[in-house]
Amino acid sequence: MTSRRRGRKPDMSGRRRGRHSRRKGFKGQWLVVTVLAVLATAVVVHPDVARRNSLATQAIAGVDEVARETPIPTRTPTPVAVPTQKFTTPLRPAPSLTRKPKSSKPNVLVSSGKLAVVPGFSKANGVRDKLTYRVEIEQGVTVNGAAVAAKIHQTLTDPRGWQALHPVSFERTDKPDADLRIILATPALTDKLCLPLDTGGEVSCRVEDRVVLNAKRWVYAIPAYNGQVELYRSYLVNHEVGHALGHGHSTCTTPKTPAPVMMQQTKGLAGCLPNAWPTVKAT
Repeated sequence: MTSRRRGRKPDMSGRRRGRHSRRKGFKGQWLVVTVLAVLATAVVVHPDVARRNSLATQAIAGVDEVARETPIPTRTPTPVAVPTQKFTTPLRPAPSLTRKPKSSKPNVLVSSGKLAVVPGFSKANGVRDKLTYRVEIEQGVTVNGAAVAAKIHQTLTDPRGWQALHPVSFERTDKPDADLRIILATPALTDKLCLPLDTGGEVSCRVEDRVVLNAKRWVYAIPAYNGQVELYRSYLVNHEVGHALGHGHSTCTTPKTPAPVMMQQTKGLAGCLPNAWPTVKAT
């Protein structure tokens, strides 16, 4: 009995273990089959799911590809139509604006017949009776009005001038009630302003309250002064203002000595030396 039982136990235990393991294997297979069936059903019931996922993937890939391959458009400027012009070649080059024309000379001959007062005031440097004057220049004459006025005042207030011989001091003004009008004019206007005196387009004059200086002489002086234009200008002022102070003409009495300032030096020195100052030799 004992031997049978011991012999049966292995057989009975062996059968039980075989059945149980087969049952577990069948359960695993049915689980796999069930899952596959569910997935197949999902695909059958919703056939567009896979297709939609595929299309979404392609769309995303396509957008990305387009973004990489398509260049950013750049705005190109619209060309503006330029009118066509035809230029002719000049026969000779145009003159330079900074270069003065050849043989240009200051205008001292072409008369406008119009006078303009040089504005400004120059105080007298003396304490004696004040004699006022204003400076007028014919329009169109090529001179610097301020420089002309300064030269006239420097001459009249010079220690060698009339103030050393007369109880007078000269003061420049631009007011209409000046005692004297010192006028710089072309030869043509000088001749008119000097009537009834005959100036012949060459010399200057004094008539009533007008001291008329010939612009031709002011610019070029006379040969006897040997290029001393500034000295001649002082002579011209002192000679004509001397007439206004009551002095007449003088002559050269001693050759090679300074000519009297009241001598008509513009017409010649008669052997005397150029002189512009009343005090160098009294007249």
